[in-house]
Amino acid sequence: MGYTIALIRHGESVWNVANIFTGWTDVDLTEVGIREATLGGRLLRTQGFEFDLAYTSVLRRAIKTCNTVLDQLDQLWIPVTKEWRLNERHYGDLQGKNKKETAQKYGDEQVHIWRRSYDTPPATMTADDPRSARQDRRYSDLSPDQVPLTESLKETVARFLPYWKETIAPVVKSGKRVLIAAHGNSLRALVKYLDNISDAEIPGLEIPTGVPLIYELDDDLKPIKHYYIGEKAAVEKKLGFLGSSPEAERLAKAFTSAKLFKLKDLSYLADTNSEAFQKLGIESAHDSDAIAAAADVLFVFGSADELSSKLKDLSSQLKGDKIIVPVISSGTFSAKGANNKIVVAAPKDSLKPGGKVNDLGTPVSLKQAGSASEKDVAIVKTLFEAAGFPVSS
Repeated sequence: MGYTIALIRHGESVWNVANIFTGWTDVDLTEVGIREATLGGRLLRTQGFEFDLAYTSVLRRAIKTCNTVLDQLDQLWIPVTKEWRLNERHYGDLQGKNKKETAQKYGDEQVHIWRRSYDTPPATMTADDPRSARQDRRYSDLSPDQVPLTESLKETVARFLPYWKETIAPVVKSGKRVLIAAHGNSLRALVKYLDNISDAEIPGLEIPTGVPLIYELDDDLKPIKHYYIGEKAAVEKKLGFLGSSPEAERLAKAFTSAKLFKLKDLSYLADTNSEAFQKLGIESAHDSDAIAAAADVLFVFGSADELSSKLKDLSSQLKGDKIIVPVISSGTFSAKGANNKIVVAAPKDSLKPGGKVNDLGTPVSLKQAGSASEKDVAIVKTLFEAAGFPVSS
């Protein structure tokens, strides 16, 4: 039979940005963190994932990530269990302290041991410390010894695994489709168990924020394979749209409606005045040089012949790491001999968007060309899927 679960680490938090040890402190997501969670949800949606229930911690950054993902999936209605054992590792007396200043005080080596060793916890927080979770009402049903004052990664694993084995695993084996939105270290605990990662190796495992991690499991809940969905770098790109076709307007509208990008990170250059782009609030580039300079990923629209001509004119301006995406309306496009990073997009039916929230847009096939790398293709694939267009390559 086999089972599938989806894991997602919460998006960027305000203390991630401030470089402060967070642990059990209940800090919020940043705007970037919300966009990361939104992207994760949209990618799961485009790839057809549905869930029966979700698990998250009792900390708002994970709860908001969970809710944002489910909102993008139109599945906010499913049951969500908030469980303290899914919380981040407790960082003891380090919580609320700046990481750089802590390293200056105790030395880089000691801080590295606290952060990256498997079984060495940071200094213990006192029970009467105002920062202690023992003063927090959400843990009032727990005995004092259940609420940590510090934790090593080993202790985080010991806290999380019984909940997986006794609660989540039986639900998965019953056939329920499960989403787990949690934290870097609580997810490390599960990944360590599933993949049988050694104590020495697990501290070095990095789990990116906001990127869905899919596990396909056999009948005994042993991993068959696991993989990430999407390329996180996609939402860090500035996008340009060259052309005023309906396809260009639809794609731009999909990006702005999803709130995945700030308007200042989008620009367009149309052959004629485009009311559609203006209504979206996207800034118009003055000329081809300006849009080439502004965009990290440039979508160019038209027939194969039109695109060949446009790209020939732009080739000298689109050097370096810029990715060019010819979106072909008709004909066969050839990028033979091109030195630029090119990912050719061929929509099946004029890049038509989906209707209702669960409807997807036109399938798009992608082809790697020029000097484009596999990562470049992954970025473009992520962008189309974030906009609701399924991709084949």
